Amino acid sequence: MNIINLVRSPAVFAGRLIPNRLAAQAMEINSAGRGGSVSQAVLARYASLASGGWGIVVVEAVSITAGSLARVNGLVLDANTLEGFRRLVDSFKAIHPDALFIIQLTHAGRLAGKFSRPVSACGDDAVPRLSTAELDAIRALHGEAARLSADAGFDGVEIKACHGYLGGELLRPMNDRADAYGGSAENRARLVASAVADAKSARAGFMAGVRVSLYEGLRGGCGTAGAGDVIEELSGMRAALGAIVGAGADYLNVSAGVPALTPHLTRPVKGNAFDLYHHFRYARTVKEWFPGLAVIGSAYSTGGESAAAYAEENIAAGGVDVAGFGRQNLADPLFPRKLASAPGDIDYCTLCGGCSKLLKNQEAVRCTAYPRRGPAA
Repeated sequence: MNIINLVRSPAVFAGRLIPNRLAAQAMEINSAGRGGSVSQAVLARYASLASGGWGIVVVEAVSITAGSLARVNGLVLDANTLEGFRRLVDSFKAIHPDALFIIQLTHAGRLAGKFSRPVSACGDDAVPRLSTAELDAIRALHGEAARLSADAGFDGVEIKACHGYLGGELLRPMNDRADAYGGSAENRARLVASAVADAKSARAGFMAGVRVSLYEGLRGGCGTAGAGDVIEELSGMRAALGAIVGAGADYLNVSAGVPALTPHLTRPVKGNAFDLYHHFRYARTVKEWFPGLAVIGSAYSTGGESAAAYAEENIAAGGVDVAGFGRQNLADPLFPRKLASAPGDIDYCTLCGGCSKLLKNQEAVRCTAYPRRGPAA
């Protein structure tokens, strides 16, 4: 019996046929051109993933505004950069027309670099707090970016509401804003739900997903009961995600943690498989809450040579629909193709953290274990 038959087989994902159940998660390479435009390095990066034969490819954390960047060379989608994104879609689809090609939209919030403008949605610290009018404007920018994404030819958008960025910060129980963006779970989900609704209206058949950290491991963070709590208690996230699903989300991409604060929860390390098992549990939990919704699971790169077998097991058990790989798609962008035809040739992620160090240092990101697997691989 082929232990990875389900992983490699075509499947229906949110009503769309995909060639396999492997997703290349958004991984920033910090290599955009002037003004956040699509550079040759970016074109080469996604051409390599197209050649790899992934079922779903998510384009890295594209900012909805040049005024909020976490990376000095981060991508930005606006009227000035639109044509480059059209070229990106065309070049990807020319190689791999059967994959879902999805763009991840983000606002960096408090994680914007010193070269940009860090802002917060809630909390009492030195970062300027956004007004209601400013959040209204950011909400509108998400809608405009979704429409531009549809115009560029993407199959859908993924709203980044995870890992400490603005969308995820708003979801936290510690968000006690007195306006329409704080307090109740539904209010905390308002901006993300609005972005989903706008995306769904952008074009017939256009998809909308959300990447979320179900539990952040922070006091008052996502997955806790209240502002003073740190113990995992997921009922508030269930309510917030219910509002997002109710707005029309086609899928949820389930992650955990905040890399800058709880990195091992987001990116499990060698010798700590328990954190990987948490990711499996989180995806299964969301699938149980919304059984008709497509769910992408995360952290499979940690599984190394066992990753495909883990994915097969979880898919067969109904705990997830698609297995998501982040670091692995940097280590070997041809992973799906090799898994099908030459598994012995796969360059498995060593979990060395080299790519994360480059990102933290605001350098162009590549796999440091396999140097030829960089952005232009």
